[in-house]
Amino acid sequence: MIATLRFDLSDPDDACEHRYALAGREALIALEQIDQWARGRLKHGQPSTEATHDLEAVRAMVPHELTSLLH
Repeated sequence: MIATLRFDLSDPDDACEHRYALAGREALIALEQIDQWARGRLKHGQPSTEATHDLEAVRAMVPHELTSLLH
């Protein structure tokens, strides 16, 4: 099975979409690292109540259905 993505790089919108497609894996890795950092702070740190809420809010913003694609 083969999948081919095509972009018209002379079209500014398509060129932008091409850059997004190329950056996808790195973006997912960055999101996973942010999530793991926040998880580590919650699990092994001693965050204040406010910091706990903030870290949980950050983790809630990470789309786990996307980062699970890395595994």
